[in-house]
Amino acid sequence: AMRLVGYSNEEVMGHSLVQEFITDDFKTAVQTVLDQALQGAETENFEFPLITKNGVRIEVLLNATTRRDEQGNVIGVVGIGQDITGRLAQEREYTRLIDLANAPIFGVDTLGRVNVWNQCAMRLVGYSNEEVMGHSLVQEF
Repeated sequence: AMRLVGYSNEEVMGHSLVQEFITDDFKTAVQTVLDQALQGAETENFEFPLITKNGVRIEVLLNATTRRDEQGNVIGVVGIGQDITGRLAQEREYTRLIDLANAPIFGVDTLGRVNVWNQCAMRLVGYSNEEVMGHSLVQEF
């Protein structure tokens, strides 16, 4: 964690994680995840932004696990976070490349509903994203 955000143990111990280190737009959501873990409801794969000591925004994937003592009493939360900033940037670039490709590209989910529809498909077929997304490719088009 120190390498990821740049704060030393002394700089964070005794401070409020949510109030001092989480961006304003995610304070409520992160607090809810932590509160749920304190009630025994653990959360997996929660994504939120975190600001490093140097002011850089990183995207974190968090698993919040209830911490218990030998008698099973809840004594805290263990948060395991992973920096996913690079992965999200790659996903955005992949999406952009699909959208701008010179060939029609579409995708469907397991029920055959359109979930990818690039600009070339829109120009070729004449249906906009709004008209096709979530609709059955085979049944409706």
